[in-house]
Amino acid sequence: MEVLDYRHFPGENIREVWLNIYEKLDQEDKVTFSRACAEWHEWVARKRTDILFPQVAVFLLGRIPISSLKQCRTVCRSWAQKIDSLHQYYPSAGSLFDIGTEYAEVGSDEDIEFKTEFGSADEIRRFMTEMSRHPGNPLPGRFISLEWNDVEHENALGLREIDRLRIEYWTAVTVLLSNFGNYIQSAFFEFGEHDDQLPVEIVGHFLNCLLNLPNLQRLIFYSLETGLEVEVEEYLRLNPLPRLHLEEVEICNVDNCFVEAFLNSCLVPANVKFVWLCPPTVPQVVYSFVNLESLIIRSSVFTMEDLDRFRSLPQVPPLRALTLNFPSDMNALEVFTALEPFSDTLTSLNVISKLNPVDGINGIKINLPNLEEVTLHSYRGTFDLFVPLTSLKILRIYKPYIRRRRRKRLVAQIREFERRLNESNIWERMPALQEIRAGLFDNMKLYER
Repeated sequence: MEVLDYRHFPGENIREVWLNIYEKLDQEDKVTFSRACAEWHEWVARKRTDILFPQVAVFLLGRIPISSLKQCRTVCRSWAQKIDSLHQYYPSAGSLFDIGTEYAEVGSDEDIEFKTEFGSADEIRRFMTEMSRHPGNPLPGRFISLEWNDVEHENALGLREIDRLRIEYWTAVTVLLSNFGNYIQSAFFEFGEHDDQLPVEIVGHFLNCLLNLPNLQRLIFYSLETGLEVEVEEYLRLNPLPRLHLEEVEICNVDNCFVEAFLNSCLVPANVKFVWLCPPTVPQVVYSFVNLESLIIRSSVFTMEDLDRFRSLPQVPPLRALTLNFPSDMNALEVFTALEPFSDTLTSLNVISKLNPVDGINGIKINLPNLEEVTLHSYRGTFDLFVPLTSLKILRIYKPYIRRRRRKRLVAQIREFERRLNESNIWERMPALQEIRAGLFDNMKLYER
């Protein structure tokens, strides 16, 4: 009688049976099948691109352009299905490629942002349970979005109950980041609605979050308003903010004292490349960001004196993109000429405040040879202003005429604008110009070469 050794698993036998079983496994089990023994690994050699793609797809999605992503979908049906399932699981990808039975067509080169969102303490606790045995990074995009939105009928609750739920949520966030914060490179925090009066305890939780994000490169945080400036200042004096290695910062609707403390304590000036603020005044520390590439000041506090201070720095920052909002109407020509110290690097300009037209500027010189994109929110002057911008490709003017309730008057203004556009011979005078978008915010019209 043959004696069977049950300690040895007969994986090398009956090849057809095992391959038939393999076809019925899901993707994760197919990977396990391939790793079980050398014999099985060789059996599925031709199928390895199918079974390994799901393992690397989550990393590819956050790092390759959309055109490459769409090309991945055309390789085979299993690749397309995996990309589609990830797209549905991560809604932050938006409608960047078509989902359906047909393979998507290759198109835009726009990059995809791949983030993980948590809106309630229960979501965080479930995630922590599911990932308790995870061997590595459970946040493949290294981008986390944190915004408490657990209560559908928030208005029906009392303020104390809302504060309790908020603190419960941010306590759970602190625990989450203490476990996985070292994997995160980008983070978004939304603490409440604008004008919400948050308890000071939220500031403490945010500080603890920052302590657990040692590799953070980009930080966005909104609506951290307590209305208790003295208490927040005292708390930060006793509990200093950590030093971070951030390159990009975006802050809006946050207590002024916290913004000042954050900018002065958390940032290494030489590392900062992108700043988005809506402050009551331009923070002094901004002038120390010697490698700053993009500066966006949304509040109407920027002055010509602020520009002059940038120009007088020993090392002018290499600004590529600039958004300005002056407290009053400005002379259009004066603004453009004041930007000439950034002529070597500036490629994009956005002016939110009104720019007054200047007569008799034909033949003027503006030394901004690399400026490719200009957005003006209110300008009704001559097109001669833009002719010296030899590299300009895209021009947007949001208010080239006044909004009128009567349609006939609005139509007449549009026709007058188009008449001036045609008479300017702008296309012949500016060979690099590709498009002009003009109109009111809800009705922009495209003019192309």
